Amino acid sequence: MNAFGGVIQLVLLLIFLHADYPRWRIVVSAAVFFGFSMIQKAWIRSSRDAASFDRVFIGVNLSAQTMVTLTVGLTGGLHSPTVPGLLLPSVISLLFFGPHAVARWIAFASGLLIVAMALLPKELVGPTLPAGHYALALAIGLCWNLFLLHMMVGKMTRAASKAGHSMACLREERLSDAEAQLRRLQSVGAKVAHELKNPLASIKGLCQLVARTPESERTQERLAVVASEISRMETILNEYLSFSRPLEDLRPETLDVTAIARDVLDVLAGRADQAGVTLSLDGGVTEVHGDARRLKEALINLVANAIEATPNGGTVALRLRNGGTAVVLEVRDSGRGIAPEDLDRIGTSFFTTRPNGTGLGVVLAQGVINQHGGTLTYKSSLGHGTTATIVLPVRSHTAPEPVPRAAMVEARA
Repeated sequence: MNAFGGVIQLVLLLIFLHADYPRWRIVVSAAVFFGFSMIQKAWIRSSRDAASFDRVFIGVNLSAQTMVTLTVGLTGGLHSPTVPGLLLPSVISLLFFGPHAVARWIAFASGLLIVAMALLPKELVGPTLPAGHYALALAIGLCWNLFLLHMMVGKMTRAASKAGHSMACLREERLSDAEAQLRRLQSVGAKVAHELKNPLASIKGLCQLVARTPESERTQERLAVVASEISRMETILNEYLSFSRPLEDLRPETLDVTAIARDVLDVLAGRADQAGVTLSLDGGVTEVHGDARRLKEALINLVANAIEATPNGGTVALRLRNGGTAVVLEVRDSGRGIAPEDLDRIGTSFFTTRPNGTGLGVVLAQGVINQHGGTLTYKSSLGHGTTATIVLPVRSHTAPEPVPRAAMVEARA
């Protein structure tokens, strides 16, 4: 596009030269266009990301406005064949920004420049071209400006079409994720109902027995069973509610995983003490971009499972290390371990190796870690314990692709 612009400018200068226009005005006009070309290249090279596109466009647009103004002022003012070029930056900025303050200010500046050109004396702006040369230069200038406008509208149309396609793909992806989540919730919901049915039946039967024989010697024992079953139901419902939280609940921020791990150990210290399990933490400051509440919730589930799988006198160790682009967190216990045939089933709803477990805690942890772009893997050996390894990226890369405005900027040359 720069090459075509240079050819058009050369043709116009040759027309002025053929009309015996003052040589110094032709030379200065050529220098102005050359300076604009260099400035435009510098602006475009400074565009490094989507956030700088608007700034680059404004810089190119203002430099183009300056170039056209100086050219008009050197070649006859309002009688110059290059006058239509004064309006082009305003039209392009309105197309680019819409009814934005920047576009309105550029249009206002163009109007002021036209008024200023009308007030400048002929001695300053230069003589008028002969009619034949003027008509030819005006026709070439108009055709070039219309071509630039056509190119700009085409690029914007293609960019809008690409953005619309990207939005449609993103919408389809979100709908697909929502449908998959709904199917999982329906499946898990049915299993939750099934799991709650048995303790409810037990509670009902025990309450009927207590009502019939309130003074029985086994009343306290039966009430203790009722309390235990209610506690089990509460655990199932809490895990189901945590599992069913949507992706939109995430509130990502920069956080220290080591601090979260330390909080988790503080929360579970009482449970570990009752089980006779020693907790330990090894690792320095390891920052990631994520939701502290959800990550803490996931880690609590994994550490609680490790504590329950570890016999009295055993250990549960958390180890963190920074892998450059990712943070690795290991939850290692010295418990009974998991059989090889069961490792692949970990993370399946209601699969568990614990007598009163539901498996939803592991599903919840897996879902939260996946939402953060991470992975959760297990390594275990019977009689030697289990290690759950979490890998979290330091920063998520899920931002949508920006609308490519950089290509539009080049059309202005």
